Amino acid sequence: MRLKKKKKKKKRIKRPPHFISLQHNLDEINRLLEIHTEIAGSGPGYKHNVQVLNKSAVVLLLACWEAYIEDLAENCFNLMLSKADVPHVFPDHVLATAAKEVRKNDKDVWLIANAGWKDVLKSHKEKVLEYYVIRGAFNTPNPDKIDRLFAKLIGMPPLSRTWYWSGMSVVKSKEKLNKLIELRGNIVHRVQTSKNVTKFNVSDNKEFILRLAVISNNRAIRYLYEKIGQRPWRTMRYKKTR
Repeated sequence: MRLKKKKKKKKRIKRPPHFISLQHNLDEINRLLEIHTEIAGSGPGYKHNVQVLNKSAVVLLLACWEAYIEDLAENCFNLMLSKADVPHVFPDHVLATAAKEVRKNDKDVWLIANAGWKDVLKSHKEKVLEYYVIRGAFNTPNPDKIDRLFAKLIGMPPLSRTWYWSGMSVVKSKEKLNKLIELRGNIVHRVQTSKNVTKFNVSDNKEFILRLAVISNNRAIRYLYEKIGQRPWRTMRYKKTR
């Protein structure tokens, strides 16, 4: 009697850690929406005395987006560095910038013995994150800043050029994100806004941020595959957006 060979189970690709964190963070917004319903009900029409909940949700939503972009950028860099056997996994302009930071000849830096060149790139990462995230207080994560962050850190082409789906062009998605950032700024700095912030505004923008997050994750995975030949995380999907 022949024994059947057990089929090896395919190792399932893990979910992106940055996306898991985003979903946990968005639970705070979901809770605000639940409180909104508890206070004002779920029927149609303008709701009085719940503007503060909607405004708080907008501020939290942008905080979720900021954290997501920071996590995605750092996770991509760390993965590229851990899988790289040679520095030229990173594009030349990233290496040139990193080399200038340590004030050495570009070629000399990348001839450092063993894995010393990785320390140069780690230092580069810290400086980029300090400039864009810490010192720059990455509180306006608009398309231009996001594109520059990923270009400086890992040499990725403009991420915002991939933000499109059925009914939403790249131009419109950039405008929508910038308007959301402007709204958040008005809430934080002026408290009052020229227009009412409704529960629909919150839900609509939460869905918008989720779509941006899905596309950004999936495009980052594609870029990593081009550079290191691996897909470290699962591609995500939100409704028909992927």
